[in-house]
Amino acid sequence: MKSYEAFFVRTENSEQAKKIFRRIEPIEGSSWVMCGFDKDVYPEDSILFGEESATQAKSEKLGEIIYVYGDSSDAEGFIYEHACDGVLLRKLVWFMLEDGMNTGWVCVEGEAEKWEEALFRPDSLEQFVRLRRESLQDRGKNDQISEFEAEVQKIYDEKKIIVGKSFPVCDGTCAILVEKSYGIERGL
Repeated sequence: MKSYEAFFVRTENSEQAKKIFRRIEPIEGSSWVMCGFDKDVYPEDSILFGEESATQAKSEKLGEIIYVYGDSSDAEGFIYEHACDGVLLRKLVWFMLEDGMNTGWVCVEGEAEKWEEALFRPDSLEQFVRLRRESLQDRGKNDQISEFEAEVQKIYDEKKIIVGKSFPVCDGTCAILVEKSYGIERGL
């Protein structure tokens, strides 16, 4: 499976979820039910670029709802939405940036959530800085290295995700990270 999308709704709202989604699936040992699971899909552009929300309207009827999209193909994509009672709490999209050459944060809305701290691992920072430093050196831009490293370190210290940046690094597997952070263990 290269990509998938799924909605997760609190168990107490599963009867209402049956009215909105064509199928729902209980998750053993979890307070969530999985709704609308599809594999090998591509998100609508309006969702991808933050023009629309996949969860906000649904949450008016369903209460708390989470949406994840993960793509582990060459395209590497990730979408996360979290809404409750008609309010979009958080939306993150990692996809191809406007330059068409690099992946990065396409959409960032709402307040940071606890699970996001896992994106700011020290080993991830070290690897990202090393690769970018080498890239700058290869292009003869040694004078930009110190400024770049200071910017990245500041963002990592603040644990901040910023539109247009390609750090902290993300990929399609972050969808599974999100699920696990909410106690959703599906036995992939």
